[in-house]
Amino acid sequence: MTKNNVHELKKRKGKKKEQSIFIPRFIRMTRTPHSERYSLIVGEKFEPIGVLDLHISDEINITMVIMPDVEQDLLDLLITLVKVELIFPLDLEVQSFNIYKGVSEWISLEEEDLFDDDDFLDGDDTWDEDDSPGDDD
Repeated sequence: MTKNNVHELKKRKGKKKEQSIFIPRFIRMTRTPHSERYSLIVGEKFEPIGVLDLHISDEINITMVIMPDVEQDLLDLLITLVKVELIFPLDLEVQSFNIYKGVSEWISLEEEDLFDDDDFLDGDDTWDEDDSPGDDD
């Protein structure tokens, strides 16, 4: 994640500079002609707190999945930021805005977990009929 995608909000009082405050930000992960996916981050360490999906046609469908321990104040701020930064500029009607707090289980796979040498590939980087899932021959 790069810092230039994250805007820092700094408060100033006169000549004295107060400690920086990082508000939640959206980092675009994927964009297609009719949808966008954003990673939701917060804090100086850019901690991920969820994802946001926008599906755009003549109207907008929004799905937000956030960590279960996100406090209500932060959730309210996220909703406001989504409206101001992502929805209002599109000038479209919102058909749905669904928020899911947490999931039953979170599993993260590394690249080496996805393809084991004994799995689907025979070492020649091609897919063979014998490489079908469930074939243990």
